[in-house]
Amino acid sequence: MKAGIRGFTLIELLVVVTIGAVLASLVVLGLGRWSSPDDPERQLARMAALLELQCEQALFQSRPRGIRVTPSGFDFWQAGSAGWVELSSSGINRQRAWHGEVEPRLFVEGRRRALEDAIDLPQILCQPLGEVTPFELELRSGQERARLTVSGRGQQQLRTG
Repeated sequence: MKAGIRGFTLIELLVVVTIGAVLASLVVLGLGRWSSPDDPERQLARMAALLELQCEQALFQSRPRGIRVTPSGFDFWQAGSAGWVELSSSGINRQRAWHGEVEPRLFVEGRRRALEDAIDLPQILCQPLGEVTPFELELRSGQERARLTVSGRGQQQLRTG
């Protein structure tokens, strides 16, 4: 009896290729997590997601929400019968700090706002009917720069460079 050379079946090859494709996609998706938390684009993407959440809460609660931007970070506010009140210092509404050596620049309705001044009210507002204060927020860190632009209807655009 002769021993024949046996090759792989089509099914075995498809299984190996599928496993390889799944592993390759996991590696590619995981690369985004390795970027530095100091990256200005990453910080603005987080802020954009939190802004969307605050605007949704304004809609659900029928009460305006706001974001105050400072040189050190940003925090969240809500309008009530007694005026603007800073939201809880814990959970999703907690105050956020900028990571690393970033320099924020805020433009509200086309005008630059001085962040160095003591600010006791939010500069960016989410209204219950979906309107948002149009603004641009730029973060600079050395040579890196990212800019978040939000229209009055809440449309967001994040750019780098």
